[in-house]
Amino acid sequence: MECETYSDNIYSTCPVHEGSDNPRAFSFSPDKGIWKCWTRDCQSDCGNDIFGLIKGALSAKEGKDLEFKDALRWACKLLNIKSTYTKTETTSTTDKPDDELELAQIIKILSKPPEHSPKIITFESDFSVPSEYFLSRGFNKKTMKHFGVGDCYEEGIMKERAIIPIHDDTGKNLVGIIGRSIKDYRTPKFLFAPKGFDKRYYFYNYHRAVKKAEETSCIFIVEGQGDVWKLYEAGVHNVVSIFGKTITKQQQDKLAQLPITHLVILTDNDQAGRESKVQIKRELGRMYKLTFPHLSQKDIGDMSVKNIKSDILLNLKGMF
Repeated sequence: MECETYSDNIYSTCPVHEGSDNPRAFSFSPDKGIWKCWTRDCQSDCGNDIFGLIKGALSAKEGKDLEFKDALRWACKLLNIKSTYTKTETTSTTDKPDDELELAQIIKILSKPPEHSPKIITFESDFSVPSEYFLSRGFNKKTMKHFGVGDCYEEGIMKERAIIPIHDDTGKNLVGIIGRSIKDYRTPKFLFAPKGFDKRYYFYNYHRAVKKAEETSCIFIVEGQGDVWKLYEAGVHNVVSIFGKTITKQQQDKLAQLPITHLVILTDNDQAGRESKVQIKRELGRMYKLTFPHLSQKDIGDMSVKNIKSDILLNLKGMF
């Protein structure tokens, strides 16, 4: 099966309906994660996401309708990801190596994350750890030292700001800094450095969260860095921040590389946070088990450690 790329979309013959000789009958948008059959509208019956494509193509090869779990198992096998389904639930799979190879070529193209080379930086100004500003906000010294958060008073763009380091996926390299103003006249409230830092490609605390996420097959997702710190103080180590309200396509690609099956979503208890939950459910609900605990305050950062443990974590044993 030959593929061609045009205007960031991938084209080929349609792998779902038999006998297609149109080399552009099938198109896939890596940015949107959707596909379309232009000759027979196959996605209408199968679903236009990646699992709909797998389900439709395997159903065509088997000669019978397969289920979503069959597509999930096949994709897990291809990408070497442990499946949560047992072998007794279904036995459907193609037994033709050439057919699997053709499908594999498509899936591997679609599942390849965009290339991104992080720019490693250094921060020349001195800053004192732990941050007195965040200590005054109720976080403890152990937390501030663990995350390397301090206050900067030296001349420069980060003067009179609390410094929050952002590391790459290994944790060995500094790739960004968030400066939180500690004086009302310092604007904006949050300042990212270096200029042009692309937060779409990162989770805050990713390198610390990976080990526990792999052990539990679960990761907690919050909006801000303070939410990460508060959950850490409550005993949760597999937690990351999305730097805002929305999980980006690049962050979703990063999640797909982890052996996890469960997401605990703790976005803020406001309109934007509720919209974020809708987006996550729509875009990730078929790939992961999702849990949306109720927050008694506006966000996790406003809750006490005691209330987090009793109101949220008590019902999530084994997930952190």
